[in-house]
Order: sequence, then structure tokens, then C-alpha cells
Amino acid sequence: NVDPSPATHTWTIDTTPPDTTLESGPDDPISSTSASFGFSSEPGSTFQCSLDGAAFTACASPAEYTGLGEGSHTFEVRAADAAGNVDPTPASYIWTVDTTAPETTIDDGPADPTSSTSASFAFSADEPGSTLECSLDGATFATCTSPAQYEGLSEGSHTFEVRATDRAGNVESTPASATWTVDTTAPETTVDSG
Repeated sequence: NVDPSPATHTWTIDTTPPDTTLESGPDDPISSTSASFGFSSEPGSTFQCSLDGAAFTACASPAEYTGLGEGSHTFEVRAADAAGNVDPTPASYIWTVDTTAPETTIDDGPADPTSSTSASFAFSADEPGSTLECSLDGATFATCTSPAQYEGLSEGSHTFEVRATDRAGNVESTPASATWTVDTTAPETTVDSG
């Protein structure tokens, strides 16, 4: 008598390591001290994450981090497939946490007082890539570039302000300012004796 339904066993040999894909992460630079990373790999994979060179530990997508310090950070993630193959080249992402607002300096402006009804201001921010905004006499801040030019100014006192917003979104809280007086009225001379 022969068993009409032989016992069978099927298996798969898999020696190919999985590839890990980073799908999302924080902006670079960013002012937030938190970060979230989304990642994926072949179905059935598990993951290990590392932050700033620490040992890889088990993690899941999304991986969340809080309380990050100012400066550069590196996130790495690697997948291990169901056969135990580990991604030899972890996906990585480097970004900078920047919580410090930029500082703006007014490098040049009109004399005080001046008889000119026009004014030109040269200014700069200490963080490259910053966006600059200007305001004259308390008007709403608007995007500007150096030098900022103003024409047709009235007689009297004027105040120019400029502030910077860095690439991480930090806005300068105390704009640089300059106050000057436009004086177009000629003096009167009196002969007191002769």
C-alpha cells in the first residue's frame, strides 16, 4: 500500500537583503526639537533605528524623537526581512535643529539730521539664507532686500526697522532700527546790531 497523499514541505531560500526606504522626515533646517520619520521595506520586515550614532534598536514607522538639542542630527534605519537578512546600507537622513533667531545689522543709512527727502539703508543678517523684512515709520513689515530705498519723505522724524527670518523659521524678536530727521527748512538769520 502506497500513501496516496505524500507529505510535502516547501521553503524559500532568500539570501538577498532588503532595501530600506525613508519616506518622510523633518525639514532641514528646522526650529522644532522634535522629529518624526516614516520608512518602509519589503513586506514582513522589522526595523532597527539609530539616532546620532547610538546603537541600533528595534523601532517601528513612524519613529518619533523629542527634546533634540540645537545642532546637526543623523537618523539611520535598517530593515531585516523574514529570512533574517539585514540591510547592509541603512537609509540615513541628516538635518539641523536651529532654535536661535538671526540678528540683523544696519550697515549704512542717512545722516541725522539730513536735508534729503530720500534715504537708503544697507543691512545684513548673521545667518546666510535669511529672509529680510523692512518697516518704515511703523508700517507693516514687508519683504525687502539691501539696500532699501525710500523717496519723498516728509519733514520730521522717521524710523526704519529691519528684521530677519532664518531658513528654520526663527524670527528676530528685536529688529534693528535707525531713527533720523528730515529737515528741509532753511534757517532764518537775524542781524542783531550794526
